[in-house]
Amino acid sequence: MPQVRSVSSVQQRLRRSNPMIATMRASLARTERADAAGLRRYQERRLRAMVRWAARRSPFYRRWFDEAGVDPRSIRTLEDLPRLPLIERRHLAETPEDFLAYPKRLVWAAHSSGTSGAPMTVYRTAGSSIFEMAALQRQWGWFGITPGSGSVELRGSTFAGNDPEVVALHNPGAHRLLISSFRLSPEFFPAIWREITAFGPATVEGWPSSLALLAALIRDAGRTLPVRGVITSSELMSPAQIALMRAVYVGPIIDHYGQTERVVMAGGCEAGGYHLFSDYGIMELLPVPGTGDEHEIVGTPLHNWGFPLLRYRTGDRVGTPATEPCPCGRAFPSFGLIGGRTEDLVRAADGRPVPLASTIIDDLTGLKEVQFVQHRPGVFEVRMVPGAGYDRAAVEALARENLLLMAGPGNDVTFTEMDALPRSGSGKLKMILVLDPGELPDQRESASS
Repeated sequence: MPQVRSVSSVQQRLRRSNPMIATMRASLARTERADAAGLRRYQERRLRAMVRWAARRSPFYRRWFDEAGVDPRSIRTLEDLPRLPLIERRHLAETPEDFLAYPKRLVWAAHSSGTSGAPMTVYRTAGSSIFEMAALQRQWGWFGITPGSGSVELRGSTFAGNDPEVVALHNPGAHRLLISSFRLSPEFFPAIWREITAFGPATVEGWPSSLALLAALIRDAGRTLPVRGVITSSELMSPAQIALMRAVYVGPIIDHYGQTERVVMAGGCEAGGYHLFSDYGIMELLPVPGTGDEHEIVGTPLHNWGFPLLRYRTGDRVGTPATEPCPCGRAFPSFGLIGGRTEDLVRAADGRPVPLASTIIDDLTGLKEVQFVQHRPGVFEVRMVPGAGYDRAAVEALARENLLLMAGPGNDVTFTEMDALPRSGSGKLKMILVLDPGELPDQRESASS
């Protein structure tokens, strides 16, 4: 019989109930009410402090300011930012520790291959994580969702371990019910539905691909799950996914945009706008040659004092934002995301879907590039370009462990070293490549049926 585990995450409790969060909420409430001039003053005050701190404590910036002969005190306004160097993903792939401004024991690492297939490492502080939670809670508050509201979360399956019977995990300290993305099938739906209805969530949140799969199961059972909000991130949503989720969850979709590097954040408001959160980070836009009005996002965060990244190139693109004021009345600028993480859905050996399969290879290190390929359901290949610190045995062991946690037993994976990964005709690398999709449900048909 399907099981439900109960666990209380110390890290999540600290993030959501840390005494610092009240102070950060108050600060964010003030900047939310500020006009454009007030937001700019806030950004420039934090920027001056961040630059001077980085120049003193970060080996990378200490070296750069010395070699460039630039006085950190001369970086005072937004117009001064272009005097600093652009930071590329390769810097974080090769020497991430050079950016640290705190001792390594006071930060924790996060890994990602983003949309480029180039693995990299960043570091976060407790204060940075708490600030991010406060910023998200502020956005949720625009929709009437208060901190501590119960939420059903679908982001992965690792908590289920290798136990095929575990479908959910209760985290009472964080008021959350985690549903395994790998258990989203008709076989497990009755048990999942019992847990969800008993929990009584105010929101559902997670990867859009997982939320859409659950919505399809609920719809096929002739039910709906009214909630106060559907909180999404990490993937771009198709119109069909949006229509399906709105029909089943009967609540507004509350999307936010961010990155593992945490340099810029944006999100939707209750009036239908999509805003840059100017008090989270500074955004610059680099024109993308040959695209007309597309620009690459360059971000400078204003909160992560342990790992300052000044002028970081995200690789994500936006178009020209709207210029008319948003009906919500906030001074946060409009933001229009064009390109972000989109992935084909892969299938495990038993036919079940594995949403956001990039998590299987996100934390592989010592690689310049990596790609996850499905040759047919349950038969996979990891293509990789060795880089600094490459250890094939360690890469294979971690990838196999991640695949087992995300897709369960019975899957085959091989590993291929390459000098360079093949690109599409546009020159882009697909991080997830599905050569044989098998019997995948078409969510576009599901949403319109």
